[in-house]
Amino acid sequence: MDAFIRRFPVETLAKQRHSSGVDALFERWVLPGESAGAHGLRLAIRNGYLNFYVKGQSVGELRMLGEWPRLKLHRKYLELAENGSLEARDLGQKYAKVDAETLSRTGPDVVDAWIRTAETYAGDEKRFVDHLIAVTAGTIDMEMALPADVDADERSAPRMDLVVAQGQEIAFWEAKCAVNGELRARAPYCEASDGGYVEGPHVLWQLRRYERWVGRPHRLEQVRDAYVATAQQLLALAEIFGKRGPAIDAWRVLAGAGKGASVILPPGIVIADYCPLCAGGEARDEAAAYAAKVRS
Repeated sequence: MDAFIRRFPVETLAKQRHSSGVDALFERWVLPGESAGAHGLRLAIRNGYLNFYVKGQSVGELRMLGEWPRLKLHRKYLELAENGSLEARDLGQKYAKVDAETLSRTGPDVVDAWIRTAETYAGDEKRFVDHLIAVTAGTIDMEMALPADVDADERSAPRMDLVVAQGQEIAFWEAKCAVNGELRARAPYCEASDGGYVEGPHVLWQLRRYERWVGRPHRLEQVRDAYVATAQQLLALAEIFGKRGPAIDAWRVLAGAGKGASVILPPGIVIADYCPLCAGGEARDEAAAYAAKVRS
């Protein structure tokens, strides 16, 4: 069973401020509670690395290998940014690693090209998540992956869209767009005795899975400690890179709670009753379908 941990060597990263590529990534980091604009980045702390997102779509993972940074990103981002087309169409889950020396010579224009390319892969629900972050200063995580429990019936690792510091409490939110079929069903919700899905709105099964996972005694403590540590590390990163905003106060409250922080269950659900716009502010082709589903 994997422990749920959030940690990153912030002090080691602070020594790499001379790296052009690292600086460019953090210059584009926009704290929760503020709009990221067309191509601003969000940041999430994982177990040993940072994940950068644009409009909810992962751009890349930043790790420290000893004293040196390394960025991992999808090969299609590199090829599209460099060539304007994919040389190998079937890239699957192939990733490229940008080492410290290359990052030190990577200019803002190259980083912007990676970000713009990644943004084109952001779906509606990912864009909706970014909209939620823009108005939720207490956001401390997104795409929260839940490690599988080998001693539980469910071995897969589901993901929760948003984790939010609400004072000294930690809350979880699932985000859905109005057109998502998992919100609707003709039958009332029903699950098997072992927790398996039978029928009804599928989103309820998702929420119950999350609740069962977080609600296990050993997980409750892990999650609490992990997100108090997350708040502390986000504050340190914000200080290093000169970030300001309403998120600072929200993170500070949770960071100061320590063992007094608590977890709110069950998770909540928030539904987009509009069609998220494109990065440039243009309406999407799906707008009419959204309007019909919202009226349903």
